[in-house]
Amino acid sequence: MANIANPAKSRRNSNPGKPNPAAMVLIYTALIFLCAVWLLPIASTLLVAFKTPAEYLNTKFYQLPKGFALFNNLKEVFSYYRLQLNFFNSLIYSVAGVVFCVILSSTAAFAVTKLKPKGSFFIFLIIYSGTIFPFQLYLIPLLRTYNVLHIYNTKFGMVLLYSAICTPFATFLYRGYFLNMDDQIMQAAMIDGCGPLGIFLKIYRPQLKAPTAVVALFQGMWIWNDLLFGMILSSSEKVRPIMVAVAQSTGTGGGKIPVMMAGVIFTSIPTVLLFISLQKYFIKGFSMQSHLE
Repeated sequence: MANIANPAKSRRNSNPGKPNPAAMVLIYTALIFLCAVWLLPIASTLLVAFKTPAEYLNTKFYQLPKGFALFNNLKEVFSYYRLQLNFFNSLIYSVAGVVFCVILSSTAAFAVTKLKPKGSFFIFLIIYSGTIFPFQLYLIPLLRTYNVLHIYNTKFGMVLLYSAICTPFATFLYRGYFLNMDDQIMQAAMIDGCGPLGIFLKIYRPQLKAPTAVVALFQGMWIWNDLLFGMILSSSEKVRPIMVAVAQSTGTGGGKIPVMMAGVIFTSIPTVLLFISLQKYFIKGFSMQSHLE
């Protein structure tokens, strides 16, 4: 009887989850604006990279290019600045650093959460303390230590640094996943005679695809984009990372901006491909974490 007497109220109650049109317009407007702001630097970089140096000097940066000079700019990047050598240096550092970081951090997190030795939480705090202090504090001790060990300006020294400096955060991430994993399977495996290494490799490692993707994406991008340590701990072209080479190739006068923008596009390819390839596991990692919480 109440619904017959008040049909407007009945219609409102029939769609309780229907969004407010005005609110949706505001939300989508804000999202479009944020996307435009985020894409503006990328669009300007692409526009400049397609221009010749002369055209860049005679036109506004936001004007469309009259020709297609991207390949010529890339040719100069490879022939004059030789960024491809530094590209492979950073590729070695990123891949090796992420691999060693995943191995060290996943096993450390497994040990402090599942094996639980005496003082396990204190051990974790010691590992995680590597993220507390600013990286600038490490520069002078690192430089002196590398000179004493004769690993300054070596690829081994760079890989060692990136593997170590990425391990604390990755251990923190893996620890969160291990804490939310059931111990009953581990206990059953121990009863059947399986050792700690076998339990980690056969039971837990196959379940770590999602957090490993998150670690690989975050730490791989950080290593690839690092400028600070690469500038301090390397001095030759055969060791120098890509971002240091890009920064130094600008010169005192800023260099040829279209050529530099082409180099920036070239250096961005691996991080874009990494995100595309790990996108499924990356999203799954965050959704799994929120579900566990």
